[in-house]
Amino acid sequence: MPSQTHLLEELSEDKRLLIQKFRLQPRMIDQKIYWVRCFGNRPDHPYATHRAMRRCHIIELVFSFYDLCVAKMTYIRTHADAFIPCKNDLHLNRLVSCPWWDMDCLCHRASGTLIDLRNLAEINDINVFRALCHKLENSGPAALRLVQNQ
Repeated sequence: MPSQTHLLEELSEDKRLLIQKFRLQPRMIDQKIYWVRCFGNRPDHPYATHRAMRRCHIIELVFSFYDLCVAKMTYIRTHADAFIPCKNDLHLNRLVSCPWWDMDCLCHRASGTLIDLRNLAEINDINVFRALCHKLENSGPAALRLVQNQ
């Protein structure tokens, strides 16, 4: 297996930062290189193959880390300009905009609707997801600015 340094050199900066955020290590599993989160007291958790890390868009990787389905990944990636990736800044006690690799939630620009990726993962019914998409696509201007650009 190539060294971790060599594997990281094959990836873009945002993907290297995503690996760092989740503290992933490369491991050979079934003759494929996976990026794995290692825990001392439970089994390792593989997140993505190295091939996927090289080929997939950063939104697809983040969404796969949150166990979001392909329909949700495709919708957000297709409508990426309609959203601001953001995260909760504990020091400022508010939401702040951030790069796609670091997001925990999305703010819909037009409506101000905040979508936590963990809550988005809980939507299992395609009709519920379609209703959310319809609501977002037909929303007016945001009443409140939830995320302030840095």
